[in-house]
Amino acid sequence: MRFGVALLLAAVAAGHVAGDARANGDPASDVLPFSNVFLSINDPRTSTAGRDLLAQTQAAAKLKRPVKVAVISQPSDLGLIQSLWQKPQTYAEFLGKELLQFGSYKGTLVVSMPNGFGVNGPDAAKGKAALARLVKPNTNDLEQLGQHTTVAVRRVAAANGYILPASSGGGSGDSAWVIILAALGGAAVIAGGLFLALRRWLLQP
Repeated sequence: MRFGVALLLAAVAAGHVAGDARANGDPASDVLPFSNVFLSINDPRTSTAGRDLLAQTQAAAKLKRPVKVAVISQPSDLGLIQSLWQKPQTYAEFLGKELLQFGSYKGTLVVSMPNGFGVNGPDAAKGKAALARLVKPNTNDLEQLGQHTTVAVRRVAAANGYILPASSGGGSGDSAWVIILAALGGAAVIAGGLFLALRRWLLQP
């Protein structure tokens, strides 16, 4: 009886940790609740395009027009939903729903892929037409795709009546990776503590 209870509690703890680590199937939905920019697997602060995007999203926040950005350069950036590869508008709508559900985010979301762009949220109605006029990136080079994305973000903003900077000159932003790793570490500590408590309980005479 005691062993069965222990197994049940351990399974619940493991499931809780796994759920915290990835509530959804795509990496961007795990990063964007904590950061404004998903730049594939890279910390956006480490590249010029990433810093430009961080500066743009920070400027948008100051204007009370929040914008988040997902730069998808390869199928693996989509995690378990690679069926949405090369479907930037469909993915923008999917990711927008996830961010609303898991992060209560109601702002604008801009997605880029090598074959084009997608937009979701309050700026989407006018933003879609602006993005349709842009030249497709036609590259999976992350820096180049990121630079194309900075143009897309500015065009969406301009179509909705506000201006964002073209270049950051070296912006800064929260590292989603640090936050996520800290959260996972905390969950692991909790699970480890529960395991040790169960072990002591099982070994009691």
